[in-house]
Amino acid sequence: MEVNLLIAAISGFIGALILTLLIYLLKLFGQDLDIPYLIGTQFVDIQNKTKVYVVGILLHLLIGAGWGVLYVVLLTAMVVTPNWPAGILWGFGHGIFVGAMIGIIADTHPYIGEDKPINSPGILGREWGTLMPYWILGIHIIFGVCTLSIYHWWLTG
Repeated sequence: MEVNLLIAAISGFIGALILTLLIYLLKLFGQDLDIPYLIGTQFVDIQNKTKVYVVGILLHLLIGAGWGVLYVVLLTAMVVTPNWPAGILWGFGHGIFVGAMIGIIADTHPYIGEDKPINSPGILGREWGTLMPYWILGIHIIFGVCTLSIYHWWLTG
C-alpha cells in the first residue's frame, strides 16, 4: 500500500481544524482547554492576543497536518489500513502523548506556572479540572477518527 503524503497532510489539517473548533466549543461551555493559545504564547508576547491566536491556530493546524502524515505513514508501514477504527486507537495514543506534553511544557513555557498568567495544567491537564483529561483524550480520538476517515475516503472514494 502506498502513502499519499499530500492527502495525509490535508486530512490531518482538516482533523486539526475540527479539533480546534471542538476546543472553542468546549470553551463556550466553561472548559478552558485552549491548545492554540498555549502554542501561540510559547512564541509570541502574551499581551498581543491577536498575534498569539493567529500564530497559535496556524501552528496547531500545521502540527495537525504533520500528525496526519505520521499516522498514515506509521499505519501503512505496519500494513494496517488507515481508517476510522485505527483512528480511535491512534487518537487515544496521541491524546496520551499530548496530555503528557502539556504537563511537561509548563517547565519551559514563559507564561505557565506559579505567579504567571497561565496556571500549570499538570499531566493530562488534571490541574485545569476533573474532566480535562477526558476532554483531551476525547478530542484527540475525534482527531484520529476524522483524519483517518478523510484519508481513507479520499483514496477509496
